[in-house]
Amino acid sequence: MHDDIIAAIATGYVESAIAVIRVSGYGCYDILKKIFSRKKINFEDKRIYYGHILDENGSIVDEVLVSIFRSPHSYTGEDSFEISCHGGLMVSNAVLQIVLNNGARMARPGEFTKRAFLNGKMDLSQAEAVAKVISAKSSRALHIAQLQLKGNFSNEIGEIRKDILLLLAENEVNIDYVDEELSDFSKEKRLSMVNNIYERLSSILRASQSGKSLFDGMKISIVGKPNVGKSSLLNKIIGIDRSIVTDIPGTTRDVVSEQITIKGIPFTLLDTAGIRKSSDDVIENLGIERTVDAIKKSDIILALFDLSSQLNEEDYDIINRLQKNSNRVIAILNKYDKKSGLFNKGIIPFKRQIQISCKTGYGLEELANELEEIAIGNIADSDIVSMNASQITILKQGMKLCKDLLNDIKGDIDPALISVEITGLIDILDEIIGKITTEDMLDVMFRNFCVGK
Repeated sequence: MHDDIIAAIATGYVESAIAVIRVSGYGCYDILKKIFSRKKINFEDKRIYYGHILDENGSIVDEVLVSIFRSPHSYTGEDSFEISCHGGLMVSNAVLQIVLNNGARMARPGEFTKRAFLNGKMDLSQAEAVAKVISAKSSRALHIAQLQLKGNFSNEIGEIRKDILLLLAENEVNIDYVDEELSDFSKEKRLSMVNNIYERLSSILRASQSGKSLFDGMKISIVGKPNVGKSSLLNKIIGIDRSIVTDIPGTTRDVVSEQITIKGIPFTLLDTAGIRKSSDDVIENLGIERTVDAIKKSDIILALFDLSSQLNEEDYDIINRLQKNSNRVIAILNKYDKKSGLFNKGIIPFKRQIQISCKTGYGLEELANELEEIAIGNIADSDIVSMNASQITILKQGMKLCKDLLNDIKGDIDPALISVEITGLIDILDEIIGKITTEDMLDVMFRNFCVGK
């Protein structure tokens, strides 16, 4: 429970048809009675009231609707209300200022959601999902965030926790009745349970990596020798003539960046300058340096080669440059419509290879599928989760503890020590969803939320 009352413009500081001022905290209705024109009503839960907001002189500031949410039936779990006023910046700020002048303070970023968490309205994984619902860049991302907000991830953690509690209870029997065989859990069964828990935590880690790709996006560098079709590929993917396409080698002198969503996944496409060993053009050399830098920062590298001609020295130079990044490379064999038979794709050492034609569009769907596979893997959308860095670190600690448990059970370690490790594993799961937390962790969790949420 909080003694102070917080307020913010929940719809953001933009000019719009309407604005919503959100107010939360016990005692907030005392403020409303001071500033609302209808003085003699008893504000009932889940009701909307029409009236006017008044300033300190009793003058009308705006015509409004006020929505009432009494504890615990509110977003934060506290008494709260929302004022729907006209959306001009002057009027919405004036209404907010009147609320602040009468006893509220400005809410910090994410403070409404933080209060919802502290009041038991949601756990940390659901709070993370709130941020992702707001920032989702595709309908696919939005759907996955909504599943997490409903508790899919929390339920999975809860099921794993039940298995750990069962393991703990069985181990406690061994401690209390060491000379009696009361447990039907064999050593092999205990090992199997811990290994299953480890695999489920590993699956969650993989799902969180897919979630990061889906919500944060991935960077793709398109590289190749001059005039191999890099700009044509970029233009074909995004559907507009963003890059200049000519038959003159070295047309692109800088890194051209475009945002695009493929299979519901946000990507940043970087069309880079053609790579060649040397050039007398200072500007072109600078472009090549930026290409090398873009390669280092990219999650995926599309390396273009010309199917209509044999590889030359510039192609081999690019292959050599990319060898140490081969796990991030997709070899794009362009000009499929012109292939001459001179090209032997087996001489390109990259595992992923796709034949395409920037002219006809052949192979682009296969490329889209390959990008989805790299970003998401074979994780089902319903299993993808969004976790912050702290939660991922804690999850990895849990996986390490599972490994320690396996070794200790195999080594017939004292059951009392085993119990300590199992209890530690339960604490780790509780920390992931926020049953155990620290103020520092909460600060990290909510600092990037928008004000009013």
